[in-house]
Amino acid sequence: MAAGIKHIGNYDIIFCGRQAIDGDTAQVGPQIAEHLGIPQITYVEELNIENSKVRARRALEDGYFMIESKMPVLVTAIKELNEPRYPSIKGIYEAYKGDKVKVLSAKDIKADENNIGLDGSPTQVNKSFTPPGRGGESEIIEGSPKEQARELIVRLKEEKII
Repeated sequence: MAAGIKHIGNYDIIFCGRQAIDGDTAQVGPQIAEHLGIPQITYVEELNIENSKVRARRALEDGYFMIESKMPVLVTAIKELNEPRYPSIKGIYEAYKGDKVKVLSAKDIKADENNIGLDGSPTQVNKSFTPPGRGGESEIIEGSPKEQARELIVRLKEEKII
């Protein structure tokens, strides 16, 4: 992909998805940015462009982080960034008529065929699975917030957690 982007040239922002569903490694975007030698901002949920800079809100597990970068930049987007417009079958068909969409081969972009495809991938996924649950039962402690807190402290002490 990086070889194709280099071949096309003249870009300001490259948009990638967060991660693929096949290997689920979330490495395609960052690897492209590394090969191109450009900055990357991952997990972007909001993006503003001003002059030759982008300012992004990057999602974290427990909040967000604001980050700014000069262009060119690669961005991996999460679903909150935009509501996608899905093309119609007719629209897809029309896009491939004429020369609107150009398909490039590895030869066209002078890519080293040893560095592309599954064999050339720096990551190999041996197995993809959903991790097992943590087990144990959950319980809701009843009562007022003060009573709930008191009961929780008692139980945590009994388990020697505190």
